[in-house]
Amino acid sequence: MSIVNYLGCNFTLPFSDDDSDDKILIGDFFSDEQMRKDVKKNFSTKYVYEVTSNEFGSIWFNEYYKSDYPKGHLEGHKSFKALCEFLDGHLKIGDYCELYTCWFGDELEDKEFEQTLNINNFDINHINIFEKTLLVIKK
Repeated sequence: MSIVNYLGCNFTLPFSDDDSDDKILIGDFFSDEQMRKDVKKNFSTKYVYEVTSNEFGSIWFNEYYKSDYPKGHLEGHKSFKALCEFLDGHLKIGDYCELYTCWFGDELEDKEFEQTLNINNFDINHINIFEKTLLVIKK
């Protein structure tokens, strides 16, 4: 199974080109339209997209993953920072996005963890992205 990240926004985003060199990609890599519709139950936003890192794949890191897979943990940090840079260019002050992470096929499961952070002022060492985690990213 694979970890998949869904991004909820109140604005539309274009899907990335297949040959894009962007650090963050928006598309339908693992999911289909039904999965994105199913996972919407965990969001308060209007639109849901699948998002991934062009370099490292899924965005996933937490205290347990760090001890077992330190390289993957650091790659997750880099991916999350790239996502925040991407979102910073799209979010207006006072707006927010939501990032939901789950195992592929678990889109109908309820969120188990939720955390809110400010896109321009967070300590990445205090963020954990477990499966079934919803991160609210505010500007």
